[in-house]
Amino acid sequence: MTNQAITKNDMIGILGLSISNAELEDFNSISLMVQNEVTRAILGDNLFNEFTTDFDAGSGTPTEQKWLDLLNGVTYTDTINYDYDKSIISDGIKEAWKYFVYYEWLNQAPFVSNFIGKSTHNTTNSTPLDRQSLNIETQNRYNIGVDKYATTSTFLDYYKDYEVDYTSITDIAGTYLVTLPDTTYLKIGDTVTIDSNDYIVTDISDNVSFTFVAATGITFISPYVTWYPFYKVANGDKKAIYFNGMI
Repeated sequence: MTNQAITKNDMIGILGLSISNAELEDFNSISLMVQNEVTRAILGDNLFNEFTTDFDAGSGTPTEQKWLDLLNGVTYTDTINYDYDKSIISDGIKEAWKYFVYYEWLNQAPFVSNFIGKSTHNTTNSTPLDRQSLNIETQNRYNIGVDKYATTSTFLDYYKDYEVDYTSITDIAGTYLVTLPDTTYLKIGDTVTIDSNDYIVTDISDNVSFTFVAATGITFISPYVTWYPFYKVANGDKKAIYFNGMI
């Protein structure tokens, strides 16, 4: 990605940093580096390239809904992994970026500061935090980022393949109309699978139906259709740091 998503204006609250104009170029470089590294780790190269194309074409705002939900977060319903339909919140990869940028910036910068200064205050003077104190702070933020990252990873895993029960399939001279209540993240040109056979989507009516072209007279046995919004997602693991600042 060439468009930077996390700017110094995002670094507020518990992510507060004081970044002067002289340091802005370095901050922007670190922010973009973290953004690309984290996203490539979670998506893998193929999906990273697809996301990057959409993200940069929109100057940081993707056009496809699946990429928007990856970026900004989404609440979805898990109907598979629980005894009931459970509402799940994905915080979005952008939230994870913020915490990882904070961690990397304070580890790389030759100083430490935020809205009051990352320092131990003594009346009008202050002493910069020692390395252990700084590690405690940055690692805490990093671990929050790991939690945000994990919600995104769960989202990607849930939608790496997606099954929906269809209502009917009608053969209209070799163009098959599949009616179904859900077309989440499905788009024209995607591959769908029915009875272990793959077909290419030629048209979609959102959450109503889609079509594909095949030889006439096919009889379908399986009651569901599958597609692959995040096919072969890498879901690279990021683990929390548990050294409490000692390293």
